[in-house]
Amino acid sequence: MLGNQRFPTHLNIIFIKVKFMGEIVDILDKIKRYLNFSLRVGLFNFFNAILIVALSFLVHLSVQRIWSLGTGYRLEWKMWSFGLLFGLIMAFLTNGLFWLILPGGFIVHHMAGHRLGWFRYGINYWAVGLIAVTGPFATIILVAVFKALSGFVVSSLIQKVIAFNIAYALYSILPIPPLDGSKTFYGSRMLYAFSTAGIVAAAVLLSIDISVGLALISSFFIGVILWFFYYILFENKAWKY
Repeated sequence: MLGNQRFPTHLNIIFIKVKFMGEIVDILDKIKRYLNFSLRVGLFNFFNAILIVALSFLVHLSVQRIWSLGTGYRLEWKMWSFGLLFGLIMAFLTNGLFWLILPGGFIVHHMAGHRLGWFRYGINYWAVGLIAVTGPFATIILVAVFKALSGFVVSSLIQKVIAFNIAYALYSILPIPPLDGSKTFYGSRMLYAFSTAGIVAAAVLLSIDISVGLALISSFFIGVILWFFYYILFENKAWKY
């Protein structure tokens, strides 16, 4: 009986070992077939995302920095931790379907010796508002460039650049500190009315299938018309009190 008991036990041990080795071989085969491909795709998409964000921020902030230097201010960009955190949370909650682009804003340092021809006594809100609005305008121009390029080169990467920068321009004009829109709004409500109307119109028109030139010209006139209505309906009355 002892021999009969040991024989099935040895068979069970051998069976368990074979099954375990089979599972290991199966896992290794799956890793070899699928993990490397997924890793390559993930790294490729991550690299593309870095390129898109870096290019967008470079254009946006470079134009603001150049304009600020031209008006006698030194621009310093500040990251908004809460805005980035909210964007990260929304990306996870919506599985990347909803973009919340709130990276931060800038502060300016007064350079009185370089402000020839400008108001030179401290920080001027009008000048800061002009600096702020150049960023979203530059982003819209970047969208227009890639929109024109998409007519000659068919690429999903170009479409992602267009989509990201449209969203970036729209978020930038929100009147929420420290975003560009808040500085433009406090610098000049009239400037904010024109820039917001024009940028929103450009974002919509550049998203549809019309020529880039027509989209930019139409958005400019839409901005002017809505700016005029804003002045008649609100700003003109506000100055009477």
